[in-house]
Amino acid sequence: MEHDNDAKDAARTGPWLWLTPAVLVTVIMATLAALYLGSTVNSADHLDGFPVAVVNADRGDTGARIAEGLRKNTDGDKFDLRTLTLAEVREEMGKGELYGAIVLPADLSQKLGALAGPGTDVTRPQVTVYTNPLANTSSVSIVNSYATKALASANETVGGQLLTAAPKSTGAARLVLAAPMEVHTTPYEPVPNGTGNGLSAFYYALLLVLAGFTGSVIVANLVDAKLGFIPLEWGPVYRMAERSGRSRLSTLLLKWAVMGGLAVVVSAAYLGIAAWLGMPLDHPWQLWLLGVLVIAAVAVVAQAILALLGGLGMVISLLVFVVLAVPSSGGTTPLEALPPFIRFLAEFEPVHQVYVGTRAILYYGATWDAGVGRAVTASLVALVLGLAAGWLGTRAYDRKGLTRSHRAPATEPAEEPVPA
Repeated sequence: MEHDNDAKDAARTGPWLWLTPAVLVTVIMATLAALYLGSTVNSADHLDGFPVAVVNADRGDTGARIAEGLRKNTDGDKFDLRTLTLAEVREEMGKGELYGAIVLPADLSQKLGALAGPGTDVTRPQVTVYTNPLANTSSVSIVNSYATKALASANETVGGQLLTAAPKSTGAARLVLAAPMEVHTTPYEPVPNGTGNGLSAFYYALLLVLAGFTGSVIVANLVDAKLGFIPLEWGPVYRMAERSGRSRLSTLLLKWAVMGGLAVVVSAAYLGIAAWLGMPLDHPWQLWLLGVLVIAAVAVVAQAILALLGGLGMVISLLVFVVLAVPSSGGTTPLEALPPFIRFLAEFEPVHQVYVGTRAILYYGATWDAGVGRAVTASLVALVLGLAAGWLGTRAYDRKGLTRSHRAPATEPAEEPVPA
């Protein structure tokens, strides 16, 4: 008997006791490092289809030549340079679909011609570069870098033409002619106070997803402990309640109901805290409703994963809702500046879908096309899939008699009674 107990103890304390958690932690943390660092380091090398525009409002011919030069000298793989009108720029900027625009003024040709002429009352034409920090704060530096290089080349070309046309100019005049266009960079819409320089939408979206995920973990543990499926531990206190006998499906339905109520409460709490901190909230009801939907959808999916996969479900949920979701959100770095794999994740990972919705509500008038539609649709799809998978899976477990109860191994000998 003593030999059998020693063998069991050796099996319990063997290499798998430490090897399994060591492998899981290492893999998850290494994945976390690769994704987080990969989404921020050398983002300029990953540019792919970064949307910027050029607006040629010039009444002369020079603007058309400059715009054509910009198109020829722009890397078409890295940048999506669109030729738009100012009205079209306003529309796309207002939906977060455009990160920047170079606007060539209406009097560009006229002022450039005056610089090379005999007159003395002349001014340099001003080319305006608009950025869109509300679409993404990191996009501003990318737009500035692109516009600086592109317009420096255009300035050099135009300046060379003016110097050729005015060979007798000397001194300060030649300096002006060498760089005739003045470049002015400005945000298309100033970033309002209380938005964290345009990051409030990202953090709000992250909070909504974490509420659904973290709330599900807390509720699952507390409900299971109260129903006698797992022990309840508070510090040194260890309690194992009498097993309730509830089915897997009824237990999951109870957890869903609890998280449904919490979605309403937590979304309201978030809104109240945001108002207390001074965040601009032009559409509070829309933000609250989106919050309820997102928290409920994430909770339904997370609870279904936990119910179907048990302890492994915790690892899967962590990967889905945190490890893979945050770097693919597009909230801190534009998707167009992220590696291809992370851009692929953004197609379905939750934080990005929620981010475009909260951004639209907080910054872009809560319009459906600006991102609200995508967030609502993705949340509804996740909600339906989570409900279906959780219902059908736990029901199948129940029908097969896979109850949540502990059974001693058949080969384990019965304990001998202890003498009185």
